[in-house]
Amino acid sequence: MCWIFNLVVTVILVVGAVVATVAFGPSLVAAFPPFEGDLVRRRVPSRLTFGLGSAVAVVAVTVAVTSAGTLGWLPAYLYLTVVGVLLAAVDARVHRLPDAIVLPSYPILAALLGVATVVDRIDYGGWWEATRAIESLVGAAVLLVFFGLLHLIPGSGLGLGDVKLVGLLGAALGWMSLSLVPLGLVLGILSAGLWAAFLLATRRARRTDPIPYGPHLLLGAFLALLAGAVGA
Repeated sequence: MCWIFNLVVTVILVVGAVVATVAFGPSLVAAFPPFEGDLVRRRVPSRLTFGLGSAVAVVAVTVAVTSAGTLGWLPAYLYLTVVGVLLAAVDARVHRLPDAIVLPSYPILAALLGVATVVDRIDYGGWWEATRAIESLVGAAVLLVFFGLLHLIPGSGLGLGDVKLVGLLGAALGWMSLSLVPLGLVLGILSAGLWAAFLLATRRARRTDPIPYGPHLLLGAFLALLAGAVGA
């Protein structure tokens, strides 16, 4: 009966994550204007686009997390997946990662991972999650410091929003495995570089044109999470 309960809970969480994204995604993305003097670069994605994108991301993350971890982890990672879809859409549209979404996600993610620790304590006994909590903090700190220093370099193109975002990603990747933190970093930077090269090669952008890093950082973390599940 335990597997039936786990399956029901998983389906409820997955459906809830997708429905929440579709229901609130368009209005949330539209609520954030560009910085003063900047342009709106894309239209708000349709509910169909949100539905398809969030469904793929949520299902993939669910498979990855339940393969590499426990059901107790799933709410935290699904929350970050939904937030990631919204942030990617906002950043692509107006080149910003709003504090109103990013900053509250730190305590929310911490609380959900805390719940995961309690659930695993009840199910498996011991405090084996303590090491994961430490690695999560290390992952967040390393990326915050690294991207904070990059932000200070003139012409780096990294905004403070990018710096704040990577702390969340580092925490989530570090919880699963600290080795995934540099992998997510490399994949995110590689994705941004390839996209910039494509834009330049097709003359859709100039070297001085900014590109949103948020979607690429999120993609890098997403791919690293899937790689971690395959490795597990």
